[in-house]
Amino acid sequence: MEEAEALTVMSALAQSTRMRVFVLLLDAGPAGIGSSDIADAVGVPRNLMSSHLAVLSKAGAIVSTKNGRSVTYTAVADVVVALGDHLLELGARAGAGGSRS
Repeated sequence: MEEAEALTVMSALAQSTRMRVFVLLLDAGPAGIGSSDIADAVGVPRNLMSSHLAVLSKAGAIVSTKNGRSVTYTAVADVVVALGDHLLELGARAGAGGSRS
């Protein structure tokens, strides 16, 4: 994962509602969840949920599938794995000669 992508993903997940949505979708697995059900589950008005879903989609953390008038969202688990690998690489660099303040 490149630095710019890592920053985009971390920024998207650094907001509590979006993190709760992402974890909810991870738990839902490949079946995913509809946007209204997501909004109800995290306690956010449905009209505000679309902006949170858009940020997560743009970051590549979730994907949507449209079936008629309904949209189902699923988490992209590989994004978290790639972000974790990126952070581990940074940690290894720090351990190889970096210093803590």
